[in-house]
Amino acid sequence: MLIDAKSFGEKVRALRMQQGLTLADLAEKTKRSVSLLSQIETGNVSPSFSSMQTIADALDVPLAQIISQEPAAEGGEIYHISESGRKVLITQGGVQHQLLSRGLPLSFEFNILEVPPGTSTGDYLYSHEGEECGLLLEGELVVEVGRQVNHLKPGDSITMKSSLPHKLSNPGKEVARAVWVNSVPYIFSTK
Repeated sequence: MLIDAKSFGEKVRALRMQQGLTLADLAEKTKRSVSLLSQIETGNVSPSFSSMQTIADALDVPLAQIISQEPAAEGGEIYHISESGRKVLITQGGVQHQLLSRGLPLSFEFNILEVPPGTSTGDYLYSHEGEECGLLLEGELVVEVGRQVNHLKPGDSITMKSSLPHKLSNPGKEVARAVWVNSVPYIFSTK
């Protein structure tokens, strides 16, 4: 299930209007241009992950609320999700977040992260609630946490407080693929 720029933009517009904000108001809160926000709302631009988070923060809603596309599953204790059944969020530059955990109201989020060569989660550092851990499976990944730069190679892992401003980028020549866990559901609703 692919979460596209158009549905993200439609939800942003609905939330903005529901809160009585103009595009100029949202631009001021996010430090993004009115033109960029308009293009995001119409689905003409796929925003970076950091821009998505900044917009969610400005609208005072969890990013998962904007991205969620389905009602919570009811009943059941075991959920098997095929690769084709995963929720997938693709942001600017083709950075892909694939949800590996669904069905149960989990207190964490379990993802596969794919970062194409030369791309990142955005131009800006971002932060959110909780802690996170990542294990790099393939490629090369740079994790900036504040002023600290961490170069990960396959087999390396990182653990950090998500409240510290951070961003991920791939300086390598192949796709960086990692397993990532957020202690508080952040990108997707895990239900």
